[in-house]
Amino acid sequence: MENIRTVLMAIVGLAAVAFVTVFAASIGLALIAVLAVLTVARMIAFKMSHAAVPVRTRERRRRGDDMRVWDDGRGKIIDL
Repeated sequence: MENIRTVLMAIVGLAAVAFVTVFAASIGLALIAVLAVLTVARMIAFKMSHAAVPVRTRERRRRGDDMRVWDDGRGKIIDL
């Protein structure tokens, strides 16, 4: 009877260790997934914030009704 109790306690102990290991691994994977999502969202927000920066230009005196066209690297700008 003592041997059966020892074997059962060993099985219960191993099951508890396995459960704690799986639980810790799942928490770790969830943390890694959250950090990955936050990193991707930060990269996208950084790119979008740079796209919204206005292009600074010098103001010149206009000579008549001439049309100015220039390229700022993000597309053509036409000033009528």
